[in-house]
Amino acid sequence: MIGIIAWLLILLSYYRKDTNKIIIFQIISNVLWCAHYFFLGAYSGLLICLFEILRDTLYYKTDIDNYIFLGSIPVYTIYGIVTYSGITELLPLFSSVIDGFTLTKKKKIVVLGAVISYTLWVIYDLAVQSYSGALTDGIVCLSNISILFFNKGLFKDVITRK
Repeated sequence: MIGIIAWLLILLSYYRKDTNKIIIFQIISNVLWCAHYFFLGAYSGLLICLFEILRDTLYYKTDIDNYIFLGSIPVYTIYGIVTYSGITELLPLFSSVIDGFTLTKKKKIVVLGAVISYTLWVIYDLAVQSYSGALTDGIVCLSNISILFFNKGLFKDVITRK
């Protein structure tokens, strides 16, 4: 159930008009994903979700997104070195880097980055037996693909940061 609620929030986030609203929904969703991965014992996913809460909160509270993203690179690097036990454990890390980068861009790039990011999460979810996570992340990925193909206004849209 936790994963399904987190999924609904993340799905709804990509239909928001500005980046800050997307970020708010994603922060709340990540809190729920933390609980989900904790109960599964999937600690790489849990730690990445915790870091994304911090990173996204800074994105929301400031207008220095590019600096926050650049400042997160050493954290990602240390995380990757310390927790490495196989390529599967790095998938949430790669996903978070892509997500962090795209959240500093216009909506079209945010949605495109989400397709890549959630594809990596689906693979990780299957590896840690988070079948509800794989299903929901797959649906989010397909939803974002549909946004890219069917929302013609998206290509003219510039996200506003308030």
